[in-house]
Amino acid sequence: MTVKISHIPFYSRLPIADWKLLLAGLGYVIPVALALLFKPILGILIALIPIVFLIVNSGRWGIYLLVVSSFLFYPITFGVTILPADIAAFMLIAAYFIDIFVNGRSYRGGRLVSLYAILLVVSFISIALEGFTPLSVRFFARQLILFFTFMAVAHFSPKISLRRIFILFIMAAVLNSSYSLVQFLGGGMRSFGLAGHGYADHVMLALLMATGLFLFSTDLRSRVIYGLSILIVCGGLAATQTRASVITAGWGLVVLIFLALKSARQFGITTPRKSIKWATVFILIAIPIAATYTPVFDGIVARFERFGFHATGTILLRWVLWKAAWAAFLKNPVFGIGAGNFAEVYRWVPEVKFDHVFYLVSGLSTHLVVLAALAETGIVGFISLVSFLGGATRKSYRSFSRAQTEPEIVNRLLLFIIALVMTGSSFYAGSWFWGSNSYHLALFFGLIAAQGMSPISAEKIEPDQQ
Repeated sequence: MTVKISHIPFYSRLPIADWKLLLAGLGYVIPVALALLFKPILGILIALIPIVFLIVNSGRWGIYLLVVSSFLFYPITFGVTILPADIAAFMLIAAYFIDIFVNGRSYRGGRLVSLYAILLVVSFISIALEGFTPLSVRFFARQLILFFTFMAVAHFSPKISLRRIFILFIMAAVLNSSYSLVQFLGGGMRSFGLAGHGYADHVMLALLMATGLFLFSTDLRSRVIYGLSILIVCGGLAATQTRASVITAGWGLVVLIFLALKSARQFGITTPRKSIKWATVFILIAIPIAATYTPVFDGIVARFERFGFHATGTILLRWVLWKAAWAAFLKNPVFGIGAGNFAEVYRWVPEVKFDHVFYLVSGLSTHLVVLAALAETGIVGFISLVSFLGGATRKSYRSFSRAQTEPEIVNRLLLFIIALVMTGSSFYAGSWFWGSNSYHLALFFGLIAAQGMSPISAEKIEPDQQ
């Protein structure tokens, strides 16, 4: 007798229809409930077990968790400080090695993987030459975690959707921007929501993604959703009042719109031009609303006014950091003072302590990626870093230039713009190799690397799945 699937009760298709699974579920839920009631921390740890099991057995969920957790800045200290994104990265890396061990397959590294590996080797050499310090060991350990996160993303890329990654990233940014705007409009000077100070770069990337998806939206509903997302993340970016991120978002949007229109004209796609007309409407609506709260603009304008020959505030502190970094580079221009050691730069350049405001920045990073490379790893590290960043940008552009369909154009254009702004901003700001921002570099560069990596088996990677 054949029974149509539509006539089967919906509950019989659920796992709880199996009495063994039902008993197992009750046997798990009851102790978790008791633990949460009497020992909350233990209960939370037990409750996370199936989530960990799911992620370790399915790498794509690890990637999705990495995206979401990067928007949560909640340091957990056990001798060393661990962020939620670190935990997500550990699980993703575990899934990566388990998948290689169980399935017996891995990926041959492309040129971008080799450039990243060279950068790690140069960092290790710079540390070894100057002697291992707690700072350098912690820094190199984090760089190893980032490298394997990068490899894990590339490894699992055939199982994920680029569009889903972009949308999930935008959703997380919209939620955090909404929260940060409430804080900012409630009287906060600058607001970063739940994501910490790195959120300015998070929301800048989200703005570029939302704009790209908005330009190629084909229906009114999508244009409205992405248009509102753009308005909210713009508000979140304004609430951070971060100069470098605002500048990067500005030129990134110009390049994005130019390439979108160029590609649309080349392939006869009309949606970007229509979307720009809709964008004009959104802008006309947004300006009067934003104008009712002038402190948003006053704060940003005031921070930009600090540029000039008589630097004040955080600009002055940046100059102090950059002068110290340059002095460290001159001390050892070949391999630097050792990767990760800049926080104690006064050990190599004692004269920096005589600057009257150095005590305010002692222990901080350079706040400039390429200058950090020069100071800590010398000219060799600088060349390795530029080669890696430039390699990712070049690779993503070549992939974009070969796109033939509209989905490919959108996905590859966004990956190229992300690589471009990460590379470009590294020459005047950026924190793409430390903090939560570093996982964004590992994530998106891993996706870019996957476009040129081939599995040992005969499987074909399709990085533009929807």
